[in-house]
Amino acid sequence: MKTFLRKFAPLCAAVGAVVAFDASAAIKPGETMNDAYYSQSEDGRGLVVRFFPLGDGSQLFYGALYTYNDAGEPTWLILSGTFLEHQFESTEVDILQFEGGSFGFPYTQPGSGTSVGTATVRLNSCNNVYVSLDMNDSSGFSDVELGELETVGGPSEQCVYEREFTACPDFSTAFGAIPRACTLNGVYNEDIVLTNEITWVLDGLVRIGDDNANPGTVTIEPGTVIIGAQNASDYLYVSPGSQIFANGTPAAPIVITSPQDGFDPAFDDPQPGDLGGLVVSGNAPSNACPDAPYNCFSEFDQTQRFGGNDSTESSGEISFFQVRYAGIEFQPNAEVNSFTFQGVGSGTNVHHLQAFRGQDDGIEFFGGTVNVRYMVVTEGGDDAVDWDLGYSGGLQFGLVIHGEGFGEDFGIEGASNPDSFDASPRATPTLANYTFLGGGNGDSGILFKDGSGGRIFNTVVDGFPTGCIEWDDAPATYDAAGTPAAPVTDVSAFNGVIINCDISFVDDDAAPYAVGDFFNAGAFSGNMEGDPMLDGYWPMEGSPALMGGVPVDGDGFFTTTPYRGAFDGLNDWTAVWTHQVTGGAD
Repeated sequence: MKTFLRKFAPLCAAVGAVVAFDASAAIKPGETMNDAYYSQSEDGRGLVVRFFPLGDGSQLFYGALYTYNDAGEPTWLILSGTFLEHQFESTEVDILQFEGGSFGFPYTQPGSGTSVGTATVRLNSCNNVYVSLDMNDSSGFSDVELGELETVGGPSEQCVYEREFTACPDFSTAFGAIPRACTLNGVYNEDIVLTNEITWVLDGLVRIGDDNANPGTVTIEPGTVIIGAQNASDYLYVSPGSQIFANGTPAAPIVITSPQDGFDPAFDDPQPGDLGGLVVSGNAPSNACPDAPYNCFSEFDQTQRFGGNDSTESSGEISFFQVRYAGIEFQPNAEVNSFTFQGVGSGTNVHHLQAFRGQDDGIEFFGGTVNVRYMVVTEGGDDAVDWDLGYSGGLQFGLVIHGEGFGEDFGIEGASNPDSFDASPRATPTLANYTFLGGGNGDSGILFKDGSGGRIFNTVVDGFPTGCIEWDDAPATYDAAGTPAAPVTDVSAFNGVIINCDISFVDDDAAPYAVGDFFNAGAFSGNMEGDPMLDGYWPMEGSPALMGGVPVDGDGFFTTTPYRGAFDGLNDWTAVWTHQVTGGAD
């Protein structure tokens, strides 16, 4: 793991802390800022701005202005440069002069542009950009400071950066190494709002509320970016009884990421484990502490308690939320994941989450009953979906893409209780409409162990190197499921599942029966072994995944689908809000 402040120390010493990382801020360049901008003080002076996404989070910037050279001759100047995803200012935008060409009939292209200078472009808000032109001596143009320009028609409704940065609020401190950044540390037993004109820096464990007695809330605006200071343990923790309200939008997801993820061209090398992720804890049941005083403790911090008897408790709302380059391993089997839910109740509203290149699991549940819709795990460093300690929520619509060498393990690692395989409540979550894609590394697609159950519906498991479905820890895991002749379908079930791996099933050495026989039991329907016919993650025409969906038994959470896997062949729900997800609809 890199040390952020140490890495920038020589530059800070040379030019001062404020300039050390002078191209970073929460505001993101993007298509929602496409508009014509003009100077209110200089009538007619302005710039037409266009951003074009490049697929990796960065944006190609174009600015066009019709102007005059020092001799009074009219000409077009085009400003062109690349902005990283979180870069709000560039001092190296090329200025190109174009000559020739015709807008008439026939239309003719102008000649290739000649570089005549460089521009500074700084994004201040949806409504305001600053532009200055530093022209070459031989260009025939004088230097011009266009100044702060405002949109002609007002900002786009999709642009969320409505305010300009002024100062850090009183519950935070200026980070110092970068502008427009404010540090969070310690415990917040109050209601705080993380606004999106600020880059928020987690300095160690940042906890919202004490355990039940002194609650707090954190509200996070759409488009907000949160980074770590790259200490040993930078992560956001919501305590039992406290709440988080973090609702991004498709055009402006909330992002927790590495401080080296698209902020400055000179320091753009994010790595898994650059910071911790998001941990939410609640008072819902866990089989590690089924009775009062409900003392379950986080595996990564034995001072952080969770668990209780309130299965419908709400810990708030989380949507359109990405966690990138996360995952801290404090010691073996004691990690902060990209998303960690501990004893979180079903009253919590969670949907549209992405875990990208984490060092540990994409999402892990320690007990609780929380439901999650629309989950993407991309190139994770361990398991994509992990449940433990009696988790019994619902999961629908998910995409898991294992990479090539990021440390991937299982698609699902389903466990109940490692110390007591038959502890109550047993882990019996229901998962539907997931597409699991294995890579060249990793393990099996779906693993049940430690006596865990799991009810899998309308799901595709494809290309895992060790096997598609694996059961361990006989006889407990097998006995809990029943037998192929008499399955306990409220514990373990497979319906509408397509598997396609070189090895379909992997059994424990002491298995009382074959998991393949259970998969093909007469009590289930719609299961098959064969090619799901995917192009990337997208079902091709004629794919068996486009049909054969089975109704999901449940409490009203699940949507009935006629298809299997995550996608219906028409709508790609990963579009716009995710980071570097490719292989879907054209």
